[in-house]
Amino acid sequence: MLTNYLKTAFRILLRQKAYSAINIFGLTIGLASSLLIILYILDDISYDRFHANPERIYRVGFKGRLQGNDFVAASSPAPLAEALKDQVPQVESAVRIGYWHTYPVRIEEKSFTEKYMILADSNFFEFFNFKLLQGNAKDVLRGPNNVVITEEAARKYFGYKGAGDTSPLGKILILGSRGEITAHVTGIAADPPANSHFHFNMLLSIDSWGYIKEGQWTSNNLYTYFRTYPNADMTAVKAKLDYFVEKYMGVEIEKYLGMTLKQFRDQGSDVGFFLQRLLDIHLRSNVTEELEPNSNIMYLYLFGAVSLFIIIIACINFMNLSTARSANRAKEVGVRKTIGALRNRLVGQFLMESYIYTFISVVLALVLIYLVLGQFNLLTGKQLHYAVLGNPSLMAGIFAFTLLVGLIAGSYPAFYLTSFRPVDVLKGRIRAGMKSSGIRNFMVIAQFTISIGLIISTLVVYRQLKYVQEKDLGFDKENILNVLHTMNLGNNATVFKNELLKHPEFTAVSYSNRLPPNIDWTTVYRLKGTERDHLMNIYTVDYDHLKTLGYTMAKGRFFS
Repeated sequence: MLTNYLKTAFRILLRQKAYSAINIFGLTIGLASSLLIILYILDDISYDRFHANPERIYRVGFKGRLQGNDFVAASSPAPLAEALKDQVPQVESAVRIGYWHTYPVRIEEKSFTEKYMILADSNFFEFFNFKLLQGNAKDVLRGPNNVVITEEAARKYFGYKGAGDTSPLGKILILGSRGEITAHVTGIAADPPANSHFHFNMLLSIDSWGYIKEGQWTSNNLYTYFRTYPNADMTAVKAKLDYFVEKYMGVEIEKYLGMTLKQFRDQGSDVGFFLQRLLDIHLRSNVTEELEPNSNIMYLYLFGAVSLFIIIIACINFMNLSTARSANRAKEVGVRKTIGALRNRLVGQFLMESYIYTFISVVLALVLIYLVLGQFNLLTGKQLHYAVLGNPSLMAGIFAFTLLVGLIAGSYPAFYLTSFRPVDVLKGRIRAGMKSSGIRNFMVIAQFTISIGLIISTLVVYRQLKYVQEKDLGFDKENILNVLHTMNLGNNATVFKNELLKHPEFTAVSYSNRLPPNIDWTTVYRLKGTERDHLMNIYTVDYDHLKTLGYTMAKGRFFS
């Protein structure tokens, strides 16, 4: 019986080439689009799951309120990790990470700038599951001025040839704008997976940074992660964090602000810690000072809805095309019923046709994905690989997906076409009942409604992106060239600036520690004679900064 279904289905497919091509093309485009979105979603929800027991790893952040202004940051103070390990029984281990932007690196006479420089405690490779290819995980980051480089950095700096090549080990890198750190390469790590919420090319031992020895609880320049024991009571951990605020931060607030923690809170201000699950950072973290930009879980809900709508449109299109040619198949159904064909057998025949169309469409969709995946990665900023489709779980999902789409796309045509009465067919009186007509009309309306909704949504997103790109930010961002590490010029900075101004291509030159909207320094200030504290972002700039960036003074004057 199944063989007969297949033979009949293929005969119909080959006999009605135009209809078959239109149906397969529509399903292929719909399935390919939907599967690409699903791959994007699966990649986003896979972040940080390659670590051992990721559900037991948390990050501690810093939160507070100052004169009615709330702030929530991913960073935390240097002494926190040690306090967690020593004073919280639920904590198995903890690690700290520092983060330096655009850091200069020199090897012999060659100079480079690393986009990120990560500083880490000596247990970094024992805590996280980043692969260490060369070196001892317990020792590579122990002590000051030790650096672990990734395979990419090893190729860049030392011509690393791959597994077994130990030549970079022991080599020296000069780090910092003025060569403050002479670092020894103690290990080689595999390049971090793309689905990690932070990445690195270099790992410098955190003991190389004098800041960690200061031990201030009110200075938050590190990122603290800890792993709990199984089934740990997180309520107790949170209570201990509140205790740290009272015991340690309260002392420093009284020292620097001249008031107790209670008085500080009574005036409407507050400080404290909060916890984030490692698996929530990429999709559910909405805080400042993140290591890298994150995604948002709402995007995945939106993309999932779009994927579902695309599949619905493709299935409705298949159903409508099938029912539109019902007159051509009516005699076939009538004759088969007249000679004794059971309706359930006819339903099976039509469903088999639907599954064949769907199977061919899935195969073509996979080919199409293979062809466009590179461009899709460029569009989304992802690093998706076609090999991921070979994952057994995903292949099982695609198979189930094929069965579901085939069933949905073929169910209505199967039951509709087999509902004709033989006597009406043979007498030429084929009329769809009111119910069937209503269903068809509903599907057409639903198809157009979803399509128009998606088009309108696309136009809204386009206009929003255009608005963001063209919005006046209060400064002139066009034709601004940012030269890094000019602090290396030292006393020659003025000479360099004057030399640039001799060229007509340069209309203004200015030195600053950052360009907006990047924040390099945040501090608290209080107007003389008042009791109110305020949070302020600070940029250090020279006299020509107003002219160079094109700011407009709202009140007062710029530097004289």
